[in-house]
Amino acid sequence: MRYVDRKSAAVPDSLSKPSNAVRTEQAAAELFYQTYDPTESPRPASYEFKAYKSYDVQNALRQLFHAKCAYCESHLGENLEVEHFRPKGGVTEEANHTGYWWLAHSWNNLLPACSGCNKKLCHHLVTEQMTKDEFERIQGKKSRKSHGKANHFPVSGVRATDATHRLEDERPDLLDPTVDDPDPFLQWSRVGYFSVAIGQAAAPDVVHRALATINVFALNRVNLVRSRTLVLNELRVQREEILRDLEDDLAKGGSAASLDQAMMRVGAMRRMEEPEKPYSALAKSFIKEFIAELQAHPGLAAK
Repeated sequence: MRYVDRKSAAVPDSLSKPSNAVRTEQAAAELFYQTYDPTESPRPASYEFKAYKSYDVQNALRQLFHAKCAYCESHLGENLEVEHFRPKGGVTEEANHTGYWWLAHSWNNLLPACSGCNKKLCHHLVTEQMTKDEFERIQGKKSRKSHGKANHFPVSGVRATDATHRLEDERPDLLDPTVDDPDPFLQWSRVGYFSVAIGQAAAPDVVHRALATINVFALNRVNLVRSRTLVLNELRVQREEILRDLEDDLAKGGSAASLDQAMMRVGAMRRMEEPEKPYSALAKSFIKEFIAELQAHPGLAAK
């Protein structure tokens, strides 16, 4: 997950004008929720919105996020889902909440997502200490436990129940990459072989939001971790090659010029942290640590 400036894209016309379809849905939803009672048993179906995901909305989100999932940074291809950050049809953490239906057509509440992050699907999760054998073993068994956002939206403040409430008072536990910079919250484990997302060692509220985000969006599900680890392994290979060549140069009497050469090669690695690249936040974190490692290299300090 990486920060994206929503202001860099104009609000799509179908939402800002708004279109006839949006106006019709807004009026119908207002009437629908005047008599909707989520406490009835069984709970009645929520209003079915459709107009929020017009082509111009999908295109704007695709451009804004470089055709990547807002949460896991996987390339979406043709499978972009227009996701409501605040769920429109209900809230898992509060059974009697109607859902944030009044935000169904709000541009600031819409994000592009993959099905793995957006839907409640069955996944195995990868842990920091998991071995390659364990990873292969769990893939041979169908997961019976579901993970993913669906209608989850935990908050640490006062939950808004209608359009009269201030959303700022909610203090969402989940990170919104158009509001929050994820860098101070999320990092990547260096313990095992796989690219596992973990929370930063920081203040309790930071850790709480990091873990909520990782858990709700299932950011350590098997297929995602497999794809992310491919990027991590490419970074590892380049790191090893640069360090090996640096050691050879130093053994031959190299000095600061050897570091300059190594840093030039790191510059080429930085293409992997560009916004359009998959898992660029992982690459950015890895390269930042590698630069610090190079600058503190004992062979250079002795020169």
